[in-house]
Amino acid sequence: MTQSFEGIIFDMDGVLVDSEAFYYQRRKAFLKEYDLSIEQIPIPEFIGADMRSLWETIFKVNETLYDQTFLNEKYLQYKSEHPINYERLIDSDAKRVLQFLKRKGYKIGLASSSTRDAIQEVLNAGQLSSYFDVVVSGTQFKKSKPAPEIYEYTACALGIEPRKCLALEDSEKGIRSAYDAGLTVWALKDVRFGMNQQLADAHLDSLSEVCKKLQSAEVIV
Repeated sequence: MTQSFEGIIFDMDGVLVDSEAFYYQRRKAFLKEYDLSIEQIPIPEFIGADMRSLWETIFKVNETLYDQTFLNEKYLQYKSEHPINYERLIDSDAKRVLQFLKRKGYKIGLASSSTRDAIQEVLNAGQLSSYFDVVVSGTQFKKSKPAPEIYEYTACALGIEPRKCLALEDSEKGIRSAYDAGLTVWALKDVRFGMNQQLADAHLDSLSEVCKKLQSAEVIV
């Protein structure tokens, strides 16, 4: 039996850009201003998630008079006042890996829980836009990761069956999303957040390892 892929679908945060720790601390600092604590919530709950899916969890462990609409508006303002320097955090191998995939003829997609604006900021900062055939934001769907729709949609947009696509992920939510959509999943090893990555088909020490593994993918397995 041979294993081969026609499409490669990237997660963004934690894969192309090391942004997850910044996001967590920014959310924590914002919520503290409204006397909301996330100390009792496991950090992996936040990794790979958008804020829509987090409010219910936050409200379960906090009593507050504020509602989700109010806090969402305030958080958008807080984010604009506390921007992230994506250029400094983009993986140094990202462009080289994408260039390799293009040369090999893979179709390349991006499936991120982040907003469209944040995605575009990352792509602009790293000069990566031209490498992606399809760019998809989790905000396009009623539910983002760990629901499988984002990966199902991205594979369809690439014109490739999910089973012929490889997902590059890091978070529990992202791995579950791609797994349930029927993709093969390779996960960048987590050494900081204690995430459960057992559903991944393989683990990568670095993004650059993708190139080496793909070169040997079409072998008897």
